[in-house]
Amino acid sequence: MHDDDMMDRLLRDAMAADVPRLSSAFDARVLRRVRPRRLTTMGRLVIAAYIVAAAATTLWLMRDLPTVSIVAAVATTVSVAAAASAYARRLQVGQ
Repeated sequence: MHDDDMMDRLLRDAMAADVPRLSSAFDARVLRRVRPRRLTTMGRLVIAAYIVAAAATTLWLMRDLPTVSIVAAVATTVSVAAAASAYARRLQVGQ
């Protein structure tokens, strides 16, 4: 019964003790590691330059098409890109 008495004493001590807490520094480190990464200013500039270059190239390549075809193509690709972006966010969150 010695083992049972020792276990009872350990359980009583654990139940009577204060609730353990992690330090605030630990919480900050965890939050930094799990927070989604954000683009730097340089990264945003590179993406903006890519968007401008892609749009200019697209317009130049489509210059011989009727305006209605260009508008339809842009509307279609923008809606597909928006849907893909929303789908990717849902996958990332895990819903």
